[in-house]
Order: sequence, then structure tokens, then C-alpha cells
Amino acid sequence: MLFLQGVRESFGGWLTTLVEIVTAIPASPLSALIPGILFWCVSKRAGLFLLAAASFGRLINSLVKDIFCVYRPWILDSSVHPVQSALKVASSYSFPSGHTQFATAIYGGLAYFYRKKFPQLIIPCALIILAVAFSRNFLGVHTPQDVLAAILETVVVMIIAEKIFDAVERDRRLGVLVFGAGVIFTAAAGFYMLTKNYPVDYLYGKIIVTPETARLDSIDSVGVAAGFLIGWALENRFVNFSLNVDRATKIRRVIIGGVTGGAAMALLLVMKKFGGGVFYEFCKGFLPLFTVIFLAPLAFSCVERKLRFKRL
Repeated sequence: MLFLQGVRESFGGWLTTLVEIVTAIPASPLSALIPGILFWCVSKRAGLFLLAAASFGRLINSLVKDIFCVYRPWILDSSVHPVQSALKVASSYSFPSGHTQFATAIYGGLAYFYRKKFPQLIIPCALIILAVAFSRNFLGVHTPQDVLAAILETVVVMIIAEKIFDAVERDRRLGVLVFGAGVIFTAAAGFYMLTKNYPVDYLYGKIIVTPETARLDSIDSVGVAAGFLIGWALENRFVNFSLNVDRATKIRRVIIGGVTGGAAMALLLVMKKFGGGVFYEFCKGFLPLFTVIFLAPLAFSCVERKLRFKRL
């Protein structure tokens, strides 16, 4: 990390700016659109697979963070000087890396799911993951151990998710069991993260990570997992849309999905304006997944039914 810090300081601001663009890939609209477009227009299983890897990978990542409570690199070694702009999203604990986890879930999940059908996706997706992981080290906000652990844990989640999807596809009745197990695990993880006695250590007279910060930083992961589970169950029960539609319908689905997602983000902004707290952090995780899996399909399915009725 100190070597990369020296490179960063030698090259000046332009290289740091470039790396900051790379590190923002997980939070970019593209990373959100990939699973959404897959789910709405291409393959429901592929979309759900990526969203499962992202949501439960996020929950497990937060759980591991709160179990080990590893401080950020500049806390562990005062000679590490992170890029100040990167500190805005580098709250709470360091191990494992959340950015790397999400990049691995979306781009690694895409390559993993289509590894036999489209093996040409493996190299570009792997490069994106490695670039994001490298960017976290380069900016000084994560150690190599942080990003490596994030990649490994997400790969394990993907392997388990594939086996679960295979089992449910063979026997649909297992879906209820999977849903129940997911709810229990999510609730247990949330209870642990909300009630854990976090360490209280001081640096220069200030608490390094307050228990409140640790809880708020983790609770959105519970919302993400809950959004996936509830959205999955409701879509399967009340919508169950078909992918056997023409190209114009698929384009309309993407537009409606984008509008629905934008409305959800606007609602979150309003909620944030009126105060944060545990409820807002939960909704920040819950609403995006719930919108992609249930609200957007509900919206475009209603539109498609009305259009079919008009043609009759």
C-alpha cells in the first residue's frame, strides 16, 4: 500500500482521478441495470442469480465486518494516507471490502452464470473486478487482504446460490424452504449486528468507530437481503411475468423499470431529508432490490395487460 501511495503521489491528481472513476463502477447505473435488464428481458434466473449474489453477499460481507471489526489501513498504520475524497464512502470497518464484493457479485456473477454459454465474458468481467479491487488499495482505503477476502466470500456465495437455484428448479416446493431459511438467516444477522457490543477504541481523543456508526453502516445489508426475499416471493406469487415478448415490449420494460427505480430513489432522498437512522438505512437497502424484483415487474405487467385489452 505504501508503494502504491508513492506512485499516486508521484503521478499527481490525474491518475488518482482515473482510479476514482474505476472505484465508482460498483455504484454506477450500469451495475444496477445489468441484473435488472437480465431479469426483465433476458433470463429471470440470471437476473435473480446476480441479485442473490449481490444481496446475500452484501449481508455476509457486513456480518464478517462486524465479527472481526478490523480498522481502516490509516488507523492501523499512520504512514498510510488515503485519498480524502474516497473517505466519504469508507465508513465503519475495513475487512472485507464492500466495493469489491459488489463488483464481484455483479460482474463475476455475470461471467460465472454465462461461463459455458459466453466464455468470452470471463476476461473483461475479471478485469473489472481486479480493477475495482486495485482501486481500493491504490486510494488507501482497503488492504490487499480486504479485497481478496471480498472476492473469495462472493465466489462462495455464488457457488451456493447456483446449487440452491438448481435445487429449486428441480423441485419448486423447495422454494418455501429456501425463503424461510433466508428470512431466518437475515433476521439473525440483523439481530446480531444491532445488538453486538462493538469495540470502543480511541485515537487522538475520538472514538475510531462508534457503535452507532457500525450499526447504521451494516443495517442496509439486512434491507438488501429482505428486499430480495420479499420481492422474489411476491413477484413469483402475484406477477410471474413471461419473457416470451417482442423487442418493443422489452424496451418498454426497461423504460418503465428505469422510471420506477427513479421514483424509488426520489423517495429515499425525501426520507433522508427528513432524517436518517436505522429505518432509513434499512429502506436504503430494501427499496432498490424490492423495486427491481417486484415493483417494476408489477408496473410493466399492468401496462402490458392494458395494452392487450385495448387490442381486443
